[in-house]
Amino acid sequence: MAGIDDLMNLISSVKEAFGAGSSSPQQEIIDVLKDKGYSDKAIAGILGNIELETGGTFDYKQEENDGDAYGLFQFDFMKPYYFNYLEKNAKRDSLQSQLDFMDSVVKGEIDMLGAGNVEKIQESFKKDDVAEIAKDFNTIFEKGKMKTDYGKRDELAEKNYSMYF
Repeated sequence: MAGIDDLMNLISSVKEAFGAGSSSPQQEIIDVLKDKGYSDKAIAGILGNIELETGGTFDYKQEENDGDAYGLFQFDFMKPYYFNYLEKNAKRDSLQSQLDFMDSVVKGEIDMLGAGNVEKIQESFKKDDVAEIAKDFNTIFEKGKMKTDYGKRDELAEKNYSMYF
């Protein structure tokens, strides 16, 4: 018998295949993170990172141009852990699954961030400064460059906050 996650993944796949639904990937991300209890500012900080990591596509299947990174968060060293998480939890790769994995990591349900970093990122999510949240998310979770040819994480986070909240 299929679980609710399987059913939601199937619905998402069908919608994607037929172009149904008016929801953008950004709005889907916002909705999922709101359901998980993230504040608007924390969501904007995470969106800024996702926008930079995906070059603005917000595509959960995004692949790195000159490397092995993959997904919304451009999983590199986390990639095998993510795919193990999918297998262990009988999930398929999807926007929802990538956000679920990130959520489990930043909440300490999956031990990957190192000593004290779960507390640091959780405290960061309570900040009032979207740019600071974006920087902290990068430092603790993404571990990427603050700026690329596409833009800067903190500025993208502020843009997303003004657009969606």
